[in-house]
Amino acid sequence: MFWKKEKLILQYASRRGGSTILAQILEAEDGVASIDQPFDLWKPESDRGKIIAEYIPAKAMSQFFELNDLEKKQVERYLKLIRNGRLQKLSNKPRCKKQILKIVNAQGLVDILSELVPSISVVMLRHPCSQALSVVKNKWGTCERPFLEAEDWSSKYLSKDQLEFGNKISQEGSYLGRAILNWCLEWHYSLKYSKQNYLILYYEDMILNPEKFIDTLFSYLKFKNKDKALSVLSTPSRSSSFSKERTLNDIKLGNKYNLLSNWREGYTIEDLSIAQEILDVFEIKRYSVNSNIPFV
Repeated sequence: MFWKKEKLILQYASRRGGSTILAQILEAEDGVASIDQPFDLWKPESDRGKIIAEYIPAKAMSQFFELNDLEKKQVERYLKLIRNGRLQKLSNKPRCKKQILKIVNAQGLVDILSELVPSISVVMLRHPCSQALSVVKNKWGTCERPFLEAEDWSSKYLSKDQLEFGNKISQEGSYLGRAILNWCLEWHYSLKYSKQNYLILYYEDMILNPEKFIDTLFSYLKFKNKDKALSVLSTPSRSSSFSKERTLNDIKLGNKYNLLSNWREGYTIEDLSIAQEILDVFEIKRYSVNSNIPFV
């Protein structure tokens, strides 16, 4: 069968940052499928994990934010095989030619990946306090150490004060503090140093103004099926098993402001103070503990 090569859609988000619902919105377009976490090395014993581990380099805690020349060649081959339809077992709809790569642990490669394969990049951000609390509630580990221990990367992209403060939070800080630090580090390159022209979306906009959100996204990608995409937002996403019952009820009932403010109940005054200090040290201007929505 002739395989028409389409540009890959590289979708970047944090864990618990809306990546699943965003992929489902895009899949509302005919002929679109997704590959979940193509840089995930956490389950190398699974059939899917074996395929991924065969093609991409091993990275500490499966965090991809820098590549040497050999690793670039490995990743380039991997992405081209996906684009050419050679790794269809990774896709949730193997016969679809337009594939979304749902990336949650390679935000720092946003420039590099776009150079390695014909693609379109979309970034979605979620309030770091909300995202971090979700990670904590699910009892997931934080992955800040690989960034702080990468000498070349940290010396190039972090100031001395940022590195020292990051190590202090990582070693002495709370679970919530480490999770917020993780958010800041995984997005540090993309938000501060990236030169690529890509679409930046906000989880909060998706909740508050879904029509405008979908119109912006679909216009950018030249997709057409906006009505079907809009209907996706009225039901919990495929990752809803990681959400609490209250959150699921808010989604079903359309309680938009509850969805964006519920995270505050999980923070003490001290937690909020430390969270803001972390955001300030890493120069995060888009979000503050004083607002549930981004400053854009």
